[in-house]
Amino acid sequence: MELDFGTHLEEQMQRGVIPHGIVELIIGFGELEHRCGVEHYSVTKSTIKRIQRYLGHNSSRILDFYTSHYAITIKNWVITVAKKRPHHTENSE
Repeated sequence: MELDFGTHLEEQMQRGVIPHGIVELIIGFGELEHRCGVEHYSVTKSTIKRIQRYLGHNSSRILDFYTSHYAITIKNWVITVAKKRPHHTENSE
């Protein structure tokens, strides 16, 4: 699948914030949910295991950093890739 990238994401990839290959792995292997007209690809532990089977076990050192990241796309246009924020409970400070 040929992907197009939004301006903000393109800038992030050029600055080295997120590698182009990681974006493709998130979309290729991530858990897909359809949300209000967009596709939401989540990186979960299950996603990491699928990628490890594809790339090899040694890839886990690199991939662990991207656990809990997600990508938002509309058709083949990648809008953003970001890290999920942790959930806060009432008792956490």
